Amino acid sequence: MHAVHVRADTTAPLREVTAPCGTVQGREETGVAVFRGIPYAQAPVGDLRFAPPQPLPPQERIDATRFGAVSLQDIDPLPEALPGTEHNYYAADVRADEDCLSLNVWSADPTGSAPVYVYIHGGAFLCGSGTGPWISGANLARKHGVVVVTINYRLGILGGLWLGDYEPQSSNLGVQDAIQALRWVRENIAAFGGDPARVTVGGESAGGMATLALLSAPDAHGLFARAVVESAHVAAFVPLDEARRATAAVLERLHIDPAAPDVLDQLRAVSVFRIAAVQREFGVRVRTFPLVTDDRILPSDPLAAIAGGAARSVDLLIGSNREEDRLFTITGWGSEPRSIDDTVADLLHDPDARAAAGRLYAEVQAAGVGSDAIAFAITADHDWAEPVRRLVDAHSASGGRTYHYQFAWASTAVGGAVGAAHLVELPFFFDNLDAPGVPALLGREAIDDPATVALGHDLGATLAQFVRTGNLAAGAVGDWRPYTAADRATMVLDRRSEVVVDHLAERLDFWADSRDLSTRPLAWLGAGE
Repeated sequence: MHAVHVRADTTAPLREVTAPCGTVQGREETGVAVFRGIPYAQAPVGDLRFAPPQPLPPQERIDATRFGAVSLQDIDPLPEALPGTEHNYYAADVRADEDCLSLNVWSADPTGSAPVYVYIHGGAFLCGSGTGPWISGANLARKHGVVVVTINYRLGILGGLWLGDYEPQSSNLGVQDAIQALRWVRENIAAFGGDPARVTVGGESAGGMATLALLSAPDAHGLFARAVVESAHVAAFVPLDEARRATAAVLERLHIDPAAPDVLDQLRAVSVFRIAAVQREFGVRVRTFPLVTDDRILPSDPLAAIAGGAARSVDLLIGSNREEDRLFTITGWGSEPRSIDDTVADLLHDPDARAAAGRLYAEVQAAGVGSDAIAFAITADHDWAEPVRRLVDAHSASGGRTYHYQFAWASTAVGGAVGAAHLVELPFFFDNLDAPGVPALLGREAIDDPATVALGHDLGATLAQFVRTGNLAAGAVGDWRPYTAADRATMVLDRRSEVVVDHLAERLDFWADSRDLSTRPLAWLGAGE
């Protein structure tokens, strides 16, 4: 396997392309042309802070030999618990700045016309970047001829604060950043060897939620043909009244009167250090996420939009992990696993429904799910798998081609405590098990396991096949057929992957039938790696 560089190789030969955006100079690294830190919009500073992203005029020359700045952020709690995982979030030599709207391109043949994968990073809309070695596009480009684009976008308050009451277009700014990046791809990617008619957009966790938002955003229509959604909270979109409450809370902490005639001017004048302090204080507790159903950028939540046929022309690959919440126990964002009764008591307010859930999961435990894992099975079903199944039912019923998966491969890290947690699948889909820090999350023993290495290669090939064709028949993990109402085919991804018909049907049907009895109809947003 080729090593994935933590930093740009400053000794690699230069590679230059001429695009509508200007003459772009990158580097040739082990057979792949790499262009880092290309600006796709004007710097969102000064009068453009809290404004929609503005296109850049063509520039004479663009130095794309090093990554651009990443959005203002604190470190995620995961690298504090497992230091090697810092490599998921950003390259070692990047810095944070408001001027962060840049993207990176990997292309094996800048003279060709290859399919394009545009990836939106995760991190709870608070952390992360498009620079981390775990999402390097080098292996997908080199092995499979896919042009890979990763983006930075505004995070936290700068990218998610809803200000539509003051300026209608000042909402969902992080999603608008992604739309602007896709416009840049449409206009420029041919110069890098990509086909603008074959663009797939995808992301994991918060990036998956941003991808779902793009499926319902009118301004994104026609900018991509396929979508990949990994471990996204389908139900985590923010109603307008909640967005207004979050805005009021932020303005109060910044000592800005929400009724003042110059709120936007005051926000643009406030120190970025004060914004960072409020962002740190609130974390995910006050949801300043760019996922507001605002009747303008996002007219409806994705489930309603997809059920209405908004994405029927977009091929969709979507799934979740078997034990998503294990990660949040490790980071401190979630509780330690508890008994079946205690876990379902948090999820259901009806005594009869609680009793039924208790009986159901007692049978699941008796069938072989350990007592330390049963709570994770319950929350994964309720918060993740059932909402995702609801969405794939809607997409398939609307006429869209849909592929559904559950990632079941279990990490051995932290004495097996990571398991099939949130984020574990990410280096597999990029075929980057050799990236720095991956053993911290997956376990050294697992990385040395030939079956695990093969799964990494196979999932990289599977993603590339989807980006190329939107059809996963006769693929690297087996003959994966589309999901339909007739059999609800789910590919269970593990050391030995297989299609399962109506996977976890009894459990997911129970939560679908009990949705009105749930205490958490809006799924909790975890650590969002």
